[in-house]
Amino acid sequence: MSSSLFRQDNPFNVVMGRIGDLAMLSVAWFVCSIPIVTIGPATSAACEVAREIIEDTDEGVLRTFWRAIKRRFGVNMLFSLLFIILFAIGAVDLWYISRQSGDAASVIYGVTLGALVIIAMMLSFVLPLSGRSKLSWWEQIRQSVRLSLMKPLLALGNVALIALPFALMWFVPGAVVWVPILWCVLGAGVSMWAVMRWTCNAFHLKPRDTPADHDA
Repeated sequence: MSSSLFRQDNPFNVVMGRIGDLAMLSVAWFVCSIPIVTIGPATSAACEVAREIIEDTDEGVLRTFWRAIKRRFGVNMLFSLLFIILFAIGAVDLWYISRQSGDAASVIYGVTLGALVIIAMMLSFVLPLSGRSKLSWWEQIRQSVRLSLMKPLLALGNVALIALPFALMWFVPGAVVWVPILWCVLGAGVSMWAVMRWTCNAFHLKPRDTPADHDA
């Protein structure tokens, strides 16, 4: 029995190897996202690596990540700027509205927050599927909107995973200390693995497929 513990296909070794891969993926994503403007290429590459891990076709996390981040770098940088601008506008709007008083301000705050969530849902498939896409940036956005309308709960789940660390830091006392560390060490990789897992299952994607291959 002891010899089976050292077998490469032992369930324990497989699970621990997968955790190690996702930890390396989290660190790679964090390091490449430090300039902020590169968060688009880093996220797209991390999602592509997560998908290859799911498909068991990766050739090493760091090697695959570096190859993926160079692919469609310009388009993903454009997505970075788009998301940063939208996030900044939304954050400023919510901050300004929150400083107002009265029932009208509360209603406007709720409507604005809801609109931001819907926009985030519509764009939630852009970066996860950008790694293998051959579409232009505008066609990529249109595809994301179409997929979000097909699977709104899946799109909402993607947004919830993105918002989870921010929500924890906002609502849980002391979370601002440990959440960033946890996400940099493991959480980011796990989140992207989950996004790609249920995206592939929802659209029945096989290795090397894209939603366009299924006319999704």
